[in-house]
Amino acid sequence: MPGGAWEHRRESVSTLPIGRLGVIFVVLACGGLALAQQAAPEAAGAEQELFGMINHDREQQGVSGLQWNEWLALAARKHAEEMARRGQLSHRFPGEPGLLDRIAATRLHFDAAAENVAFGSTAAEINDGWMHSPGHRANILEAKYNAIGLAMVRSGNALYAVADFAHSVPTLSSSDLEDAVATAINQVRAQRKLPALPRRQDLELRRYACQMAKTNRVNADALLSRPGVNASFAFTDADPANFGSHLRDVANVETSNAFAVGACFARSSRYPEGTNWIVVTFY
Repeated sequence: MPGGAWEHRRESVSTLPIGRLGVIFVVLACGGLALAQQAAPEAAGAEQELFGMINHDREQQGVSGLQWNEWLALAARKHAEEMARRGQLSHRFPGEPGLLDRIAATRLHFDAAAENVAFGSTAAEINDGWMHSPGHRANILEAKYNAIGLAMVRSGNALYAVADFAHSVPTLSSSDLEDAVATAINQVRAQRKLPALPRRQDLELRRYACQMAKTNRVNADALLSRPGVNASFAFTDADPANFGSHLRDVANVETSNAFAVGACFARSSRYPEGTNWIVVTFY
């Protein structure tokens, strides 16, 4: 296999209005912002009440509970405040970033996200509406999500609610990402009773990986002209836990004498939430 590429991303979108709650559902699938916005005491209590209800619903179905995430809560709060200000529900108002961009503007690294929005009188009413809507219920019970941020903003007699769900993934430096790829390569070899493959250092590969992000193109063919390289491979994946799945069927993992790896986390128009861009050369 002289060259190869593989990209990983999940994305789907749907909307669903639900009666008097006006609930809408959307599923999709880092710079930083200070965590300065805080919920009013009443809203903070309602947020924690709804958080507990959602995790209770998951546990009742045998699904692991979600971890509270302040970055998701920040993204949710900014959107809930906008809904309350306008007095209407939407996942994106004119001039406002969409869900992926709102979450990507925080420090969270993630590879899947979903959002429920609603208005109602109480946290219990909102949760009951979500759980009786197939799309919203699916968001709440989706096993792949491990993090949640909630925001509730009162306007008159209504509470405007936003629940942002995500599958958060580790935030690693380029060096740590490269180590993770190297570990995955040698785990594949160990499973096949082969000795560890020697690793070469080549910082140019990291720059090449970052350049792939800039061009929105996963392709390692240009590396075949480098001295001693007999094969190259590139892929993207936001979750380092998945690296091994990309390498399992790469024949050069078994047949080569050495390898080098470059990695770069970057956002692009194709991956606004950001992903890890990986390139491997074999010798």
